[in-house]
Amino acid sequence: MGGFATALSREWFSYAVEFFEQRVAEDPQNLDWKIEHSIAQQRLIANDMSFLFAKNGKGEISRDDFARENRNIGRRMKEWKTKIDPALQDPRFLVTDFSGARPLDPEDIVNPYEPGLIFHGPLWVMNVATIDWFSIDLMYEYQTALTMRTQPSKDLAMKAYASCQLFEAMEFFPGSPPGTVLACQASLGIACLFLPRDSTHAMWARRKLATIESNG
Repeated sequence: MGGFATALSREWFSYAVEFFEQRVAEDPQNLDWKIEHSIAQQRLIANDMSFLFAKNGKGEISRDDFARENRNIGRRMKEWKTKIDPALQDPRFLVTDFSGARPLDPEDIVNPYEPGLIFHGPLWVMNVATIDWFSIDLMYEYQTALTMRTQPSKDLAMKAYASCQLFEAMEFFPGSPPGTVLACQASLGIACLFLPRDSTHAMWARRKLATIESNG
């Protein structure tokens, strides 16, 4: 969002990817290693994206080179979601029952109780990884449009809604671990930037941000 590179070096992120990739190779049935590897990949993509936009902002890269590297980041973003390990999408852990959750608010902008939105059990952390992916993808598409001076994709609003829906599903699921909303605060903040500018959406965003603040 700030248009500058991360304080940590790329090696800090790339080493994590290599480390967990090796752990997965040594113990391919270990779900925890697969989760850590997936999250490390995502962080490396986000780092590379911030570094690329920072270079462009400083005039340190040609337009053609920027376009080529930016397409590569876009491809990696898409592949993170479409080529994710099947073990991290195990349908056995999809939440299909929200019994005990608070009633649906008629003024809500999303339906958080749609079956199959979130995972429970050992795959819970993938919910947080997914909402983070939405926020990274939103900023990627928006920053790319600004840089290339093109019209932002109409999909931005749809992705923002999907992110908000995921946030509320995690917030209201009775089995949600403590601290979940805090873990998702940055991603929700980015999603709110792309919601329609009206009182209904503004009040929804205020309520969510107040909830986050009340959690610490």
